[in-house]
Amino acid sequence: MFTFSPSILNSLSSCMLLFNLSPPTFITLNGSRLNHLLLDTHSGHVYVGAVNVLYHLSPDLQLLSWGKTGPKLDSPDCLPPIDPTDCTQAETTDNTNKLLLLEEVKEKPVSLIVCGTVLQGICEKRSLENVSQVLYKTDNPVDTQYVAANDPRVSTVGVVVEQKDVMLMLVGRGYTSKGPGGIPPITMRRLTPVARHSAPAFSHEELGKLVVGSYSEYNNHFVKAFPHNHYVYFVFSRRDVWGKREYRTYVSRLCAGDPNFYSYVEVPLFCGGGYNLAQAAVLGYHRDQPTLFVAMAMGQASTPTPTDRSALCVYKVEELDKALHGAQLLCYTQEGKDANNMEKAYIEYEVSSNCLKLPQYPCGGEHTPSPIASAIALEATPTFTWNPLITAVTTATEVGHTIVLLGDKNGRLHKVFLHANGTGTKYDTVEVDAESPINADLLLDSTKQNVYVLTERKVTKLHIAQCEKHLDCHSCLSNRDPYCGWCLLEGRCTRKMDCTRHAQPHHWIWSYSRERQCVSIESLQPSILSREEQTQVSFTVLQLPVLSKDESLSCAFGSLAAQPAVVMENRITCQSPAPEQLPPSPPGNDHVSVRMALKFGDVIISHTNITFYDCKAVGRLNATSPCMACVSSMWPCHWCVKDELCTHDKSCPRQHIIYNSRVSVGPLISPRALPSPDHYACVLVIEGQELRLPATLDRSKETGTHVFKCATHQVILILYDCSVGQSDCSQCRAVAANYGCVWCADETPGCVYNQSCTSGTTDTCPAPVVTEVEPLTGPLEGGILLTIQGSNLGQSFQDIQAGVTVAGVTCTPLPEAYRISTSIVCELQACANVIAGPVVVTVGGSEKGESQQTFSYQNPQLSRIVPEKGPLAGGTMLTVHGSQLLTGQRTEQRSDQITGLQAFLVSDTWLICRTSHSNQTGRVPVKVVFGKAERILESVLFSYMEDPVITDATPMESFYGGGRLIYVTGQNLNVVQQPKMSVSYEPRERSEVRRRRHTNVSIQELCTNVTSERMICKSPLVEPKSRIVRVWFEMDNVHIDFPSIKNKTFTYHPNPDLFQLNSESRGTPIRFKPGGVLAVEGKGLTLAMRKEEVVARLGDKECDVKTLDNTHLYCEPPEEQPLALDDSDLPTLKVSLYPVSSLVVTWLRSNPVFSKQALRDYKKVLVQLETLEINVGDQCRKEFTDLMTEMMDLSSDVGGPGIPFLDYRTYAERVFFPGQKGAPLSQNLDLPDSRRQTVEQGLGQLNNLLNNRLFLIRFIHTLEAQQSFSQRDRGYVASLLTMALHDKLEYFTDVMKTLLGDLMEQYVAKNPKLMLRRTETVVEKMLTNWMSICLYSFLKEVAGEPLYKLYRAIKYQVDKGPVDVVTGKAKRTLNDSHLLREDIDYCSVTLTVLVKSGVEVQPCPVKVLDSDTITQVKDKILDQIYKGAPYSQRPAADSLDLEWRSGQAGHLTLSDDDVTAIVQGRWKRINTLQHYKVPDGATVALIPRSQSSLGVNQFYQTGEKTPMLEGEEEEGLRLWHLVKPSEDPEIPKHRKSSMRERERAKAIPEIYLTRLLSMKGTLQKFVDDVFVAILSRKRPPPIAVRFFFDFLDDMAEKHGIDDPETVHIWKTNSLPLRFWVNILKNPQFVFDVQVTDSVDAVLSVIAQTFIDSCTTSEHKVGRDSPVNKLLYAREIPRYKQLVERYYSDIHNAVSGCYQEMNSTLTELSGSFASEMNSLVALHELYKYINKYYDQIIMSLEEDAAGQKMQLAYRLQQVAALVENKVTDL
Repeated sequence: MFTFSPSILNSLSSCMLLFNLSPPTFITLNGSRLNHLLLDTHSGHVYVGAVNVLYHLSPDLQLLSWGKTGPKLDSPDCLPPIDPTDCTQAETTDNTNKLLLLEEVKEKPVSLIVCGTVLQGICEKRSLENVSQVLYKTDNPVDTQYVAANDPRVSTVGVVVEQKDVMLMLVGRGYTSKGPGGIPPITMRRLTPVARHSAPAFSHEELGKLVVGSYSEYNNHFVKAFPHNHYVYFVFSRRDVWGKREYRTYVSRLCAGDPNFYSYVEVPLFCGGGYNLAQAAVLGYHRDQPTLFVAMAMGQASTPTPTDRSALCVYKVEELDKALHGAQLLCYTQEGKDANNMEKAYIEYEVSSNCLKLPQYPCGGEHTPSPIASAIALEATPTFTWNPLITAVTTATEVGHTIVLLGDKNGRLHKVFLHANGTGTKYDTVEVDAESPINADLLLDSTKQNVYVLTERKVTKLHIAQCEKHLDCHSCLSNRDPYCGWCLLEGRCTRKMDCTRHAQPHHWIWSYSRERQCVSIESLQPSILSREEQTQVSFTVLQLPVLSKDESLSCAFGSLAAQPAVVMENRITCQSPAPEQLPPSPPGNDHVSVRMALKFGDVIISHTNITFYDCKAVGRLNATSPCMACVSSMWPCHWCVKDELCTHDKSCPRQHIIYNSRVSVGPLISPRALPSPDHYACVLVIEGQELRLPATLDRSKETGTHVFKCATHQVILILYDCSVGQSDCSQCRAVAANYGCVWCADETPGCVYNQSCTSGTTDTCPAPVVTEVEPLTGPLEGGILLTIQGSNLGQSFQDIQAGVTVAGVTCTPLPEAYRISTSIVCELQACANVIAGPVVVTVGGSEKGESQQTFSYQNPQLSRIVPEKGPLAGGTMLTVHGSQLLTGQRTEQRSDQITGLQAFLVSDTWLICRTSHSNQTGRVPVKVVFGKAERILESVLFSYMEDPVITDATPMESFYGGGRLIYVTGQNLNVVQQPKMSVSYEPRERSEVRRRRHTNVSIQELCTNVTSERMICKSPLVEPKSRIVRVWFEMDNVHIDFPSIKNKTFTYHPNPDLFQLNSESRGTPIRFKPGGVLAVEGKGLTLAMRKEEVVARLGDKECDVKTLDNTHLYCEPPEEQPLALDDSDLPTLKVSLYPVSSLVVTWLRSNPVFSKQALRDYKKVLVQLETLEINVGDQCRKEFTDLMTEMMDLSSDVGGPGIPFLDYRTYAERVFFPGQKGAPLSQNLDLPDSRRQTVEQGLGQLNNLLNNRLFLIRFIHTLEAQQSFSQRDRGYVASLLTMALHDKLEYFTDVMKTLLGDLMEQYVAKNPKLMLRRTETVVEKMLTNWMSICLYSFLKEVAGEPLYKLYRAIKYQVDKGPVDVVTGKAKRTLNDSHLLREDIDYCSVTLTVLVKSGVEVQPCPVKVLDSDTITQVKDKILDQIYKGAPYSQRPAADSLDLEWRSGQAGHLTLSDDDVTAIVQGRWKRINTLQHYKVPDGATVALIPRSQSSLGVNQFYQTGEKTPMLEGEEEEGLRLWHLVKPSEDPEIPKHRKSSMRERERAKAIPEIYLTRLLSMKGTLQKFVDDVFVAILSRKRPPPIAVRFFFDFLDDMAEKHGIDDPETVHIWKTNSLPLRFWVNILKNPQFVFDVQVTDSVDAVLSVIAQTFIDSCTTSEHKVGRDSPVNKLLYAREIPRYKQLVERYYSDIHNAVSGCYQEMNSTLTELSGSFASEMNSLVALHELYKYINKYYDQIIMSLEEDAAGQKMQLAYRLQQVAALVENKVTDL
């Protein structure tokens, strides 16, 4: 209950901080979820609609009043007023506000219109001053007053308009699955009652409404309604039933003066990029034009659910009206078609009307066709895209500019500036509420300066523009807020209209204008000043605002008073301050920076810093060398020599000045000014000591400059070692003479100090020696560099400068590369002829040295290139052929320049290089450069061609062994010579290198069969279990990753295994009968392989592979015995799974008996089966598409209220007492009043006894020891105990664990794997009930939805095909024993069923089969009419008659049997629609039996279940429907010729089993969803499952059971087999549905598949396996993995959930105990006590503990009270 105390502020928190920048105002309303926001623009007051409450707030969000609107007693399935006796399912229901509108009369607000979800969405009026005061409401509403949707999740929008002085409300309402049908999507309603019409307020009686055929098909979701000009518009999304059945957004329009909706027209909106679902919309203005702003989202596939990707699209209302009017015009005058006869406008919503050719009618003219829909969408490009989802939009206009405010689902408000070109720029984001999305009601106040934002718990008032918070121009403009600009002469950030001179140029600077930079001072002259002088400072200011004549600008330096400024156009001049006014320089500095500001009055227009330097401070700060510091200073300071003064002046008082080194002023020192030489000295500082040396002044005659010369003073010692680095004579003699090094020619010649040589020195060096020359060839043109190595190659470069010849031709040495004595590098000069000769080096013009090697001049030639083309990306390996291509090559590095590329592989006749990237296609010549020689191959040109493109590559997977053929298609593939498929992988970790960092391995395979559009590649081999990093195609420099081709990665799978055929008895030949097939078992065969890729050879012949699945390969051997390929007598079978080759060796011996007829028959069957297999695949795809379309409608019903869950009491009754009518849960204690009190007292004492653990366990064991205590009794007692102890589940669980422990003791001694396999004991049924209680919430919240969808999918599929009502067999099933194998002629028929909804009769299309019996037809009609409704709440088929109506008076009642029924011999056929020849589109009605009109005389009542007509059976007649059961059908004479075909079909009935495959493929997704929901690892398993599995693990450990298979079996027997299989087979335990025999047969197969998936035994199938196991042979291994991982995750999880389990049990005890009829359960239990009274008393008396507790005595007391039993008391 929602209550407010007088201190209402306890549940409301409001915040309004006092701050100069006006922060957000907000109020937190903690009572309930807020739904709608309304602003009264006259008073400024705000109204908030919430769940169960209304709030009334002041403009600044202070609470003024509030009122309650709920909760109320209600049910969406009942019509108001609600009477609990009539509507038993009614419960206290929250009232969610759906509409909140203002009623105005003569533009004056008079009341608040409030509509909620309860009582079928009725409305009321409330006072605007006090919202708790109700002005109008109806206590007994009629069906025309149901306004809003009765489901909180379904949208409702409304708008109030005035028409001829009458206030009307137009409402758009989405589709709801519950409640009264037939409420139109759009209705017009009066706001005041009209006496002459006797129509109450809010009724749509005699007013316009949009009539829709099947609203669930369209499923409109309304977003916005608004009036504009003389129209009303609705924005909504719906399924495009006319087109591709995708969801799209539409805008519809009505003339405001059209009470009949004749003017209704709608047009789809297209928002580029796939944004198709409108989330919010607003009518605003852009560039002074009315514009519709729509926030769109991208939908999830073909559903109405939005993703997080969203966009803003903008549509001009003028263009929208033009599109709407165009659709109307086409439909009125052109039958909806354009000039090309294409349909561009049509009649929508299944209304039986057509576009016409009429003269022009006024808007909404009577009898014009409607409702009209345009097939042409109004298109727009997204202005702004955003992720996450945009949930709200509104717009504001500021001086002609458009600002869009967008709210998103993360609670943030985004501000977007909409440019004139339609693009948007986000300039600000405000976080309003991080815990809630922004509501679509985003409202501007009347000033348009504030916006009200609604979230789930809070209303916030935000200022749109906050210009005041920006204190400077840069901050103001950089924020890019379109509201704000810099008001220059006022010095503040303002809105444009707040700036006094905004109309004058350069006075208000806007961040989006061309001149969007702040005013700045430029070209400052001078930029630095001496603080010792006062001067003029001038600067330029661009965009200077214009002033009036009597206004002026001023300059202010620092804090000094402003000085007038002189303005000349853009140039401004100011006077700098006097030196004494300047602030002192900071300590340790020689300058100070002062801010210079340009001002208008007190407002600073712009400012900059100006530096004042202090030359005197420069000298002071460098006391040791003031002169050097002064003249090298960064400031223009000069040194006065005689005054020893640093000054800014260029003259000194005593005329001796040294100018600053950065200033060019002529001679540095004037010679006339220099004093006599005696006054100068040089000061040397050596290691801190000053040394003064005499200095002299000399004048240079050449330059005229003066040079100081200091007296020398030797203070540096140099040590030199002659032997280091001088290996020969020339190097030694090249050392400087002052070091005294000489070449000593003694026994060990060397370079030594002259005083160390005793044997005499050498004056001349030996002749040069040349040891090596590289290269030994060169081109005739020269230009290459030769390197000559040797010794004594000169003592200086001049020695050899002209002394090098190569083969008699001069070679020019390079000075920079010369190394004394050891190395010469020279440039080869040109030579006219091909010659050869030695290299000669002459030193100093006398000594010569000649090389032993011979150098050759050569003339290299080019002949051809391979290939002659390559891609633009380059990377082509180009081979150039020719002769003498090694010319000029060095041995250690072969490099030539080839079109700018490095040649990396060269021989004398060819070289290889890699081409570079090119920007354009074309043919280019190849040029090879040898030094200065260029060789161009002009006869053959290289072609740059478009890069190769890959469009497809299949298959997408391979085994690790590689070698799978990948078929690649694309363009220009043959441009590349050697395309490759490459894979990079990380090898699996080995134990010895586990801690090392792995490097990736890359493997490549060349592609073959390359054409322009196709090539074949082999998947590279990869080390098993490696992690694949990347798979790509490498085509020269073009690298194409696999995911970029099809958005899928290439997958590697483990290599397959093939098992020996004769593994049980190896060496024994296999006997084989011709006509059969060989079955080879394996594992993982189809993970990355198709049947066509397998080659099986039997000896020298092929074994034709027929079938391949994951575990089996079937091949057909040749008709004759093949020959062995080796010396053995019998052939062997070799199976090659592409290069991943597995070998299976078997011995085969043919049976001498060989039936050719059998072989021919077998081949025919194979052909039939292959054809059927192809058909099954096509059929599966079609069926699945149809089913998904049907299930989309279901998904809108599902999700909480849409699923008809049983209440807990009914669920428990059906699980505890399955198949029992009158179960104890629904009984009352039937006792005479005289005995009631005594008996109830006795039962209370029995309850106390049951709460005694010892008594309860002895009681159960005693009962189980009695032979007459049957298995049914055990289950019944267990369920009675569950009822009685339901309020003490913790105790119940404890007893159950004790009893399970006793049970385990028994089985451990025998066979532990059999424990819990069946329900043979009381405790096993207790466990079943316990699981059912604990997993009820998991069923409702998680598994229920996929399970219900599976049930609905099965029912939909079964009903689409014929079902025989006598045999229960169906064409569409998974169960081969329930398969209707015969071919039945039938077709689908759509009946128009007249359904009465209130006073209206609505046509409803229902699809049935003409082969259906009348009862089947009635059931299908009821399924459609009551879609989504609980089965128990719909009428029974046998209480209704089906009436066929044709014309005005033609009414015929149809029934399963009447006088027209066909009788042949002793067979009577049940009537079908075919029998009555009911056509497609026929109109029928279901009417109560009592009102049925007399048609054909009936002696049989419709709707009885088979077997039917017992009287007929007694008369010897047998009933049949589609096929005659258990007997061959009688064959007419005219069909005798087809007997042979019938016999052949009977011989192979398995042909019809493909129908099972089709059904299985169609349902596969739904089966997977159920299994995954039950066994999901994404969410924690239910606490009860974890608790019980931990208990089983503990018990296994206690009893020393270490076999994991045993524990797996226990867990399987306790959860999947005990609970889930029961639920899978019986959806009626959970949902209020009917499960027919044909649906039950399908569920049984799925349940059996679940059982097989939970077993540990290997799933093997063969030709003799049941069909049900064959059907799911591929899926069961995958399901087994799910089960194993589920068990493993629970086992590995942290244990210790006992405390959590106890809390859960306590909560469950309190939640559902009231549902249990415990007195009845105790009374039923007492019946067993009475039956076995003596045995129980004896058992209690034998127990010592029981004697102490007097248990037998207490039971005797119970017996005395309950039954007046005479006891020994």
